[in-house]
Amino acid sequence: MKKFAISIVILMGVSCAQAQSTPFFGHYMFNPVNFNPAWAAGEDKGFVAFQHRSQWLGYSSTFDGSGGAPNTQMLTVLAPIKNFPISTVGINLINDNLGPITNLEAGVPLTFSKSLKSGLIGIGVTPILFSQTLNGEDYRPNEPDDPIIPLGGRQTEIAVNLNAGLFYRSNKGFFVGAGIQNILEPGFDFGVQGLENKLKMTYAAHAGYTVNLRNALTVSPTVLVRSDLNNYSFDLGGIITIGERVWTGISYRRQESAILYLGYALMDNKELKVGYSFDYVFVDQDAKAATTHELFLRYDLPNLVFGGKKKVKTPRFSF
Repeated sequence: MKKFAISIVILMGVSCAQAQSTPFFGHYMFNPVNFNPAWAAGEDKGFVAFQHRSQWLGYSSTFDGSGGAPNTQMLTVLAPIKNFPISTVGINLINDNLGPITNLEAGVPLTFSKSLKSGLIGIGVTPILFSQTLNGEDYRPNEPDDPIIPLGGRQTEIAVNLNAGLFYRSNKGFFVGAGIQNILEPGFDFGVQGLENKLKMTYAAHAGYTVNLRNALTVSPTVLVRSDLNNYSFDLGGIITIGERVWTGISYRRQESAILYLGYALMDNKELKVGYSFDYVFVDQDAKAATTHELFLRYDLPNLVFGGKKKVKTPRFSF
């Protein structure tokens, strides 16, 4: 399985250039369901997670200083299902603001899992309703009458999309997965003849390993490679967790930035996890602001499980 993971990473990195335009979060290792829905097959309890990413915070356009730096939000709700062919079901909402364009995704992640002697393998799909809104007033064309640039008010088009993935988690703390985004490659022309504006199909492979050290200390190195078969990017880093409550880590993103992670688990049973990441951009600073900030929240819901035998508690006993 480890050889298989290495092969995936190599295949995903055959081409070279910059990262893709699909939504991405620095805390991908805590909730990669947006690029690999099969990851949810390894979850044994329900949860709600929220992420907010402000990329290149403070960026201002050279034309009129009106800003336009990307910012993205994602809300995920997942619940396991017992004794049923579908092992998890959920809702994944993404709001991605890219200057004059706003993309809104509403997906339903579904996973199918199989327990093995060595671990668990999962298959996942996410049917998506995808909305793209264009604000023509935010464009600054060199040619005022350019027919390819729709000017005026806001226009919205809706299309159907699909993501899919595979995931394997071993009993010894190792995992590997691969996902495909934008399988249907929907396009948005906003009534302009000759404009395709398709979402590119993109691929992702991720792997990691958790090593348990002494004194409740764990180290979890991870790697993620993303590609559209023309360009590629990779993230390489790791997280250190102390006492299952405090974590920190670093990561390197190819030809873009270095990332610092900080996090803490709250409440008696560590149900609420709060994380923060700081990206420092060291490539092409003339065209970007130097820092990116991200917030991660996750609240575990052990009772959010469909099917199977549930515990019923009373003041005297439970069964």
